[in-house]
Amino acid sequence: MTDLAPNNAHATLLPSLKYNNFFIDVATKIIAEINRVPPGFMPFEVDLRDDVILISILLVLSTSACQASEENDLWLLLSSYEDIGITIEDLAFFLATHGFNAKPSSNDSYVTVVMSSGKEVYLTPNGASPRLADLWMTPPTSKSGPVQVIPGDAIKINASYVMTDDEEFIKAVSRYIMFPVTPLGMCYDGSEKLDSTYSGAGYHVVFLYDPSGFNSQGHLWIAVENKDHSDAWLAVDSYYGVMTDKEYYSAPYSFSEFQYLDSINPKWRLV
Repeated sequence: MTDLAPNNAHATLLPSLKYNNFFIDVATKIIAEINRVPPGFMPFEVDLRDDVILISILLVLSTSACQASEENDLWLLLSSYEDIGITIEDLAFFLATHGFNAKPSSNDSYVTVVMSSGKEVYLTPNGASPRLADLWMTPPTSKSGPVQVIPGDAIKINASYVMTDDEEFIKAVSRYIMFPVTPLGMCYDGSEKLDSTYSGAGYHVVFLYDPSGFNSQGHLWIAVENKDHSDAWLAVDSYYGVMTDKEYYSAPYSFSEFQYLDSINPKWRLV
């Protein structure tokens, strides 16, 4: 499993209207006050004062909305992509190509993004976790990237699995889910869904991973163990379904938990 070193400054930039609501409440109170003409003032003077105050309030609201929009655009961009092996330099280049003022820190531990208002936010790649990176309000104090804390034997190298010939078991596995689970090329998301389905039904599941598959983008699938015949397996591809081809019963890497994929650390992958 993976985890990030703790940092109290870690914060998610989600859309918020609390500041705009504050200004709207203030504006409402001010307008209620200025609608009463004070002694010694002519009505047109009050109208002029109303206009000045309203323009000031609108300028404040506009500035706040622009800043929030820019931060929301950044959050949406990060949430729209996944890359298990993206580096600090890759992340900064990616953001710059999408119009953000982004550059790596001097020690290559995070990316600094400067908003048009001058405000800075900080990003660190997050491996296999959702989104391209995590957002921080202050510079992170630890080196970026997940810290690996996994058993030494969690990932098997060049392991082979015995294919089951139990027809009833094959039929049972085939009936659990409709294929394809995900579109072609989304084997990572699809395999995770397969694991959730079969593990939830009480089956033992392992992931098999070939980093050279799909033009070196990597291919991931699962094998389901027969409950009645220990160490007999059925390979399942998230797009093609149940597989009986021999090449699906061995792989350069195999592991029991999806998050262990991050430890293999391929350069790029599709999701």
